[in-house]
Amino acid sequence: MYTVDQKIIEVLKTKSFTVSAEIIPPRNGEAQRDVFEKISKLIGAQVDFLSVTKGAGGSLRGGSLPIAQAIKDHFSCPSIAHFTCRDLVPEEIENSLMDHHYFGIRNILALRGDPPMGVESWVSREGGYSFAYQLVDQIRALNEGEFLSRANFKVDRKEKTDFCIGVAVYPEHPDEQERILFSQEKFRRGADYGITQMLFDPDVYARYLDLLATQGIYKPILPGLRILKSKKQAQVMKQRFGCATPEWYFQNLPDDDKPLNGPSVLEPFLKIVENLKRVGAPGVHLFILSDTDLNIEAITQLNSWR
Repeated sequence: MYTVDQKIIEVLKTKSFTVSAEIIPPRNGEAQRDVFEKISKLIGAQVDFLSVTKGAGGSLRGGSLPIAQAIKDHFSCPSIAHFTCRDLVPEEIENSLMDHHYFGIRNILALRGDPPMGVESWVSREGGYSFAYQLVDQIRALNEGEFLSRANFKVDRKEKTDFCIGVAVYPEHPDEQERILFSQEKFRRGADYGITQMLFDPDVYARYLDLLATQGIYKPILPGLRILKSKKQAQVMKQRFGCATPEWYFQNLPDDDKPLNGPSVLEPFLKIVENLKRVGAPGVHLFILSDTDLNIEAITQLNSWR
């Protein structure tokens, strides 16, 4: 038997402001010890929970489920397993979700998933899902004891799953109507909380919360952040992901990444977090792609606020 994880929605209810992080599994063939050393450092810095990404189809990054399970059981820290549906049909989704259920995983970030890098067009498999809200719908159904039917077979006593459902939300999606419609569908179908795409502007976050409120949606929304190291990196993030950077933040960044000066990039980052907290963020979720030690320093300072 595996231990049953604490739900993220419960963590958010018991803490006034959470500090959490997202980690990426190593590429297939890379040493496992590296990711577990990173996890150990993050937990030593007292993160409230961790999430583990799921690579898009063809990305060759396995291990999301066992890493999430190890965070929960070996490190005694709540974990979120990212779950993508873009390459699966409902039968495969149900079987995989049952694997998570048996391992004691209770926190699922329900995602459609992006195509592999360089693939421009994509359609779902026949019978599969095209939108994340369809995955949310299936997870909610499992929580209500509604499993897929099988011809000539009936389960007399059904054991419901008990997943806490998180979703990705996009405050800077260019189409405002789609921005609210996609979020609305996910929460209407049963999502418990949201994590934003990478953002750097507290005003963008505040306007998104106001937009949700007009639809009667008051779910916890964690802003997803990354510590910017330079003006050059800020420009890349804007071009690649459409993330706006406040002018004052941009002007307080070094021109390029070298040499990396921790305090000089942390000060404006911490001000962003302070402003996010002021406008109602229940916590922050850090995307840790590299520079683990810099993120550890940031987490340590954020924890000193609490």
